[in-house]
Amino acid sequence: MRKWPFLILAVLVCASLVACSGSNMAVAPGGAQSGMVSVSMTDAPPAGVTVISFEVSLTGATLNPGNADLLGGKGPIRIEVKKLETENAFLSTANVAPGNYTGLNLTFANPELTFLNNTGGTLAGCANGAVCEIKPSGTLTSTVNGTFDVTAGSRSGILVDVNLSALLSGTLGVDFSASGAVSAVQQSKEAEGELEDLDDVDGIVRNPANNQFTLQSTELGNLLVSVDSNTTFRDFEACAAANFTCLKDGQSVEADLMLMAGGGFLAKKIELRDDVAEAGDDELDGVVFKVDSATQFEMVVVEELRDVANVAIGDPVTVTLAPGATFQVDSNGLTVPSGLLAAFEGTTDTSQLLPGQTVQVRKRAMSGGPAPAPIRITTDRVRLRMTRFTATVSGAPTGSNFNVGTLPGIFTSNGISMIQVQTSSETNFENVSGIGGLADGSSVSLRGLLFESTPNPVLIADKVRKR
Repeated sequence: MRKWPFLILAVLVCASLVACSGSNMAVAPGGAQSGMVSVSMTDAPPAGVTVISFEVSLTGATLNPGNADLLGGKGPIRIEVKKLETENAFLSTANVAPGNYTGLNLTFANPELTFLNNTGGTLAGCANGAVCEIKPSGTLTSTVNGTFDVTAGSRSGILVDVNLSALLSGTLGVDFSASGAVSAVQQSKEAEGELEDLDDVDGIVRNPANNQFTLQSTELGNLLVSVDSNTTFRDFEACAAANFTCLKDGQSVEADLMLMAGGGFLAKKIELRDDVAEAGDDELDGVVFKVDSATQFEMVVVEELRDVANVAIGDPVTVTLAPGATFQVDSNGLTVPSGLLAAFEGTTDTSQLLPGQTVQVRKRAMSGGPAPAPIRITTDRVRLRMTRFTATVSGAPTGSNFNVGTLPGIFTSNGISMIQVQTSSETNFENVSGIGGLADGSSVSLRGLLFESTPNPVLIADKVRKR
């Protein structure tokens, strides 16, 4: 069974409270011996089901005995779980007392599931071949027994895995208490002193000064981010300095962050998405599930740069191309073969779109909603963004490339049985040193830019996580 890292409870214990610093920190009783706890979040569905979006609220996280609150009074916290197939997400920080804890209690609320039904029959009221959004019911609490030692002066974390195969029933109910649904292990610092790497965090720059700025995001709230001499700045074409001076209040950026042992955030990379003049536009990221015509396609919303009225994560929307609509590729630092890049950016219709791709659309007009009422959006710009999915290596890798099969139903139901994965020195490998560690049958979660191609689609891999 495949597991996706789902929740990081990063336990940061300081010998003295004044030695700790970080954003969104709430102080709990415990005096000088209390420790700071940062909470972050990093799934295989029933056969024939492609999970496109799975949102749930985390309402509580405590260590026992003692009922030590790990959310610092912050909550409920809304989480888009599907994105966490290949990356993690910060949630909160708090202070707890050092001790030897033996249980982790988690409570959830209001799950919402958007899925493609390819079971061959009706499932949870959803017809075969349809994309449906439901609010599953079931058990929303989980207790994980184990040894979670918090020692004064230490820096560690707790990694919690959620397995959707165990969590979701055959009728798409949820049971967080089911055997194998939730597990946890204690985690230590990584190579650069960070507890977690948080990739592809989108937001708006606010108040940049003194090598710090606030990143205003819909997913994670407001994060105080620092930069240093190792921070990489990309796509700031109008700013030759390519350093902190390029940041302006109101810009839209995408950042790769490190959650440091002290509780703060350090940027590894900051990429400009839109300058101030365009950053005020409403933009929606979604997974394409159907291409209707040369000027229309359908997608499920998986991310909002800012809240858009009558649209929520998990909603299916119909997108119509405005006359003269442009197509772009958000390369995220990847080198894309010129042929693939030219084909996508040179198109004027939906011919380069395929089910399973993640794209971002800029809203120019909208009607309908909120769901379940149909939602229609007109866009003048479609950007190719990072697609995430889990599959199985098919055959031995050749050079820096390999093929994957056993694909999610969103691909296979549209006649795609194989995808070629191209890696490079820019690809981040996790749980494996490189392509040489992969073999026929290896299960991998992938993040990258997915292009239409013949005979099979091509994924330019940004990340390969061996399961």
